[in-house]
Amino acid sequence: MKATKSRLFILTLLFIVTAINYMDRANLAVAGTHIQEDFSLTPTQLGLLFSMFTWAYAASQIPVGYVLDRIGSRILYGGAIILWSIFTFMMGFASHHLFATATASFVMLLACRALIGVAEAPSFPSNTKIIATWFPDHERARATAIYSSAQYIGLALLTPALSFIVANYGWEMSFYLSGGAGILFGIYWLIYYRDPQHSTSVNQSELDYIKAGGGYGSANQSSVNTKISWHDIRFMMSKKTIWGLFITQFACSSTLYFFLTWFIVYLEKGLHLSISKAGVGAMLPYIMAMLGVLCGGTLSDMLLKKGKSRTFARKLPVMCGLCVTMVIALVNFFEDQPVVAIIILSISFFANAFSNLGWVVWSDVIPRNFLGTMGGILNICGNLSGIVSPIVIGLILQRTQNFQYAMWYIAGVAGLGLLAYIFLVGKIEVILPEKEKQQYSSENTINPAPVNK
Repeated sequence: MKATKSRLFILTLLFIVTAINYMDRANLAVAGTHIQEDFSLTPTQLGLLFSMFTWAYAASQIPVGYVLDRIGSRILYGGAIILWSIFTFMMGFASHHLFATATASFVMLLACRALIGVAEAPSFPSNTKIIATWFPDHERARATAIYSSAQYIGLALLTPALSFIVANYGWEMSFYLSGGAGILFGIYWLIYYRDPQHSTSVNQSELDYIKAGGGYGSANQSSVNTKISWHDIRFMMSKKTIWGLFITQFACSSTLYFFLTWFIVYLEKGLHLSISKAGVGAMLPYIMAMLGVLCGGTLSDMLLKKGKSRTFARKLPVMCGLCVTMVIALVNFFEDQPVVAIIILSISFFANAFSNLGWVVWSDVIPRNFLGTMGGILNICGNLSGIVSPIVIGLILQRTQNFQYAMWYIAGVAGLGLLAYIFLVGKIEVILPEKEKQQYSSENTINPAPVNK
């Protein structure tokens, strides 16, 4: 019997939810200048508002990851989509016209952004676990690249639309529309998403194909419901590869968070574009980032399929991407030439997205039954950049009144990630305590990684 392709429907769901996720993160950046003017915020205060989401998001990662390992993705993720969309919708009510003071409105915005951060915490640990469950090993980098590209496609297509809405209907309307779309999709998720063992659309041939490639039902998936050992987690945390991946995730995310927070403000105040032109100008970097993430994931899987080692196939895109990301600093020399500056930003964002294999590598080195908990820790490290970078850039702007040192900061952090990958990240292989390696090796005989001889 010919295998079904139900996993492609699952990938479509992840693509859509990731687009909604990043629309709800980035709509504040589009509205940022208008909110700053409405509430007379300093650059540091605006940076705090940009980072508030990530404070709550990062703080929620470990408990949410633990819950994910216990109850699974369907209910937790579906409920989270609805909750974060409700809080996004509520941000529209923070208009100072509805409150006695601008301070009260600002506090409302801060509270809503924090609640959105808590509600979005299951997103990427859930995505990683769903991909590891539904897809064989040699399809995971591509599948991850495809759903990850949604964040850039959504931003490229929706940023001009949101900019138009903000310019013509007020910043509040952008939150009403994006929040409403998320609520509807969250309900759809709860109705239609199922794990492979509960899906009515998948046949046995596809299940066998997924299992043979290390997904659902394979030896390394069979222990998903076993008790999580904190001793084993401490063991994994002692490995320098894990810390190298933590640092690299922070570095990659720093560039991403610049484009999610200060980017539109930079186009308006650094390159002196109107909000409408800034929305259109943002399209090229976001489209290039979409191409970058697809190219990086495809190259990695292609190298793996051609017999290159997993270490080579995963490391090459990450290291090349981080190296080229540093060209963002060159934009400082072309602030009076917006077209050239946007091209440089596009190249940098392409390279940053090209290196976006953090979650793929994570699923390569972390046993399946720890993906939720350990994925939560990785997400904390990545999203610390969403706390640190917006505030650092805000402080830089307040002190210097320009973006030049901010660009040097982003380039420097990318360089730090490259050094971490060179000196800390070793062989890409599953990390297990010694007492479990022999059992794992004897059981996990499915689709071993090819060795580069």
